[in-house]
Amino acid sequence: MSVLLIKEEERHILKVLPILLRQDHKFQTEVYSVLSETFAAKKDFERTLEELRVSREEWNKRFEEMRQESNKRFEEWNKRSEEWNKRFEEMRQESNKRSEEWNKRFEEMRQESNKRSEEAKEERKDLKDWVWKVVGGLQGRAGRNLEDVIAGTLRVALKRRDVKPENLKLRQKIIDNKGFVGPKGREYEIDIWVHNSESMVFEIKSYAEEEDVLRFNDKAGLAIEKLKLSNPSKVFITLQKNREMTNICKELGVELV
Repeated sequence: MSVLLIKEEERHILKVLPILLRQDHKFQTEVYSVLSETFAAKKDFERTLEELRVSREEWNKRFEEMRQESNKRFEEWNKRSEEWNKRFEEMRQESNKRSEEWNKRFEEMRQESNKRSEEAKEERKDLKDWVWKVVGGLQGRAGRNLEDVIAGTLRVALKRRDVKPENLKLRQKIIDNKGFVGPKGREYEIDIWVHNSESMVFEIKSYAEEEDVLRFNDKAGLAIEKLKLSNPSKVFITLQKNREMTNICKELGVELV
């Protein structure tokens, strides 16, 4: 059927349709039924399209939410990963630091041990010199330097490492012009250690009695006055001590060793 013929029939139907609808009630009913079914189907189709549109929008919305949630979790994971890496680096640096501190401490302990070993050797030598001095073996020392012996004795007795032979003045002679200790004009010998602004008058005896301490105190006082010693101290060293000697030294301000 040609297109022109179809158009002609459509115009004819449109022309007679209103007349038939007004004149034939049954025809009117049938047309209405057909149109109702047609429009109902169209409405169902439109409703379906609308539901699909809504469903699609909901899916798009849900997909966007899932995408954002996935991005958020990925960012959180990256952040945690960075924190873990940072913490691991801190732990590594802390471990290296502790290792360095331990190595440093170990080296210090090694050096301290070596130092103490050297000091122990020196103390053993000083102790040997001390024994040699106090037992009266100086007569047969076979060329031993007296200053070295006495310096070692003082280091052991006073536990002072700064006592050096070059700072000792042994058998220092002083004259008692005023009779402070005994008769006027008598000469006495005293041992002195002077270092910087500090001075010490001392005497070493293997055996001593209270009278020896009293005489030493008098000679020490005379030496301090005559020689104008600065920051002086009086030290009496002996192998044999008793309570009475200790009390006398305490009263006189003499350090008893």
